[in-house]
Amino acid sequence: MTPGAEASAALVRSDVLVLLREKRYEEALARLYQARAESPGSVELQKGIDQVKEFLIGAYAKRLGGLDQVAKQMAPAAGRSPDMVLLSRYIDGATSYGDLAEICPLGRLRTLQVLVEMYAPKPASSNELEARSGPRPLEALPHSSPRVEVVTPSEESVPETARSGSSLPPPASTKVDDSPEAIAYRAAFGRGTAAFIQQRFADAVTAFEECAQLRPGDKGADVMLRRARRDLESRA
Repeated sequence: MTPGAEASAALVRSDVLVLLREKRYEEALARLYQARAESPGSVELQKGIDQVKEFLIGAYAKRLGGLDQVAKQMAPAAGRSPDMVLLSRYIDGATSYGDLAEICPLGRLRTLQVLVEMYAPKPASSNELEARSGPRPLEALPHSSPRVEVVTPSEESVPETARSGSSLPPPASTKVDDSPEAIAYRAAFGRGTAAFIQQRFADAVTAFEECAQLRPGDKGADVMLRRARRDLESRA
């Protein structure tokens, strides 16, 4: 590592440690994403991002009372964000928070964050964010340089910071799987999602069955296939 790179890594680590000590976990994640975009080849930054993300997922799950809880349908309300409007299309009063996090196009982390905004709007205290099994992000970071990681665009969106409430753009350095199988899967999942939202459940079943064939065991496709079949049968 060059002297300039070492100085940059030390600065990032210092910023992140300060944010973590102040319990500003979402801002720490945003800082790591920024550093990752500037150093796309950094494996340590990639690992660090993963650690903070997993911590936040656990914190959001705790605030929601567990991912097996069912999301209750809510009456339409003015002033909802576009992400809330999109997520609401998947809330049917029978699907759990965990399944919503798997099937919503927003990605797992962002979906859980929006669910917290919808169902647990009260800001979490420091103790609530800390109450999670496993190592805390501060303890997991190395002493020499930040350990951070970035997800692919198909998995997660960068979360909003706790203070600003505005979303950051996804890192420019992430790569999309452009294999024929991945392209076919995304196309089929998109068709299935559109058909499901439009209540064309037979078409949705066909599309999600194609997804299941392309990626056997894929949880997102399996959940949507079950829902589409259930709604199709209810109309029979």
